[in-house]
Amino acid sequence: MKAIRYLSIAVGCACLLLAAICFFIAGQIFIETGLFAQSNAIVGLISTVLGLLALSLARFWK
Repeated sequence: MKAIRYLSIAVGCACLLLAAICFFIAGQIFIETGLFAQSNAIVGLISTVLGLLALSLARFWK
């Protein structure tokens, strides 16, 4: 049971790291070209939601 909790913590952190990378890349593209990188922003938002869900699962899993 603790393995699932630690796995969900790892997945949540990985998703939040992916979201940070996607938002960074989208920001760099916007700074360099002036165009909004919608695909990177959407992937970042989805990764943020999944990461927060995984971390909340880890919090409630005892």
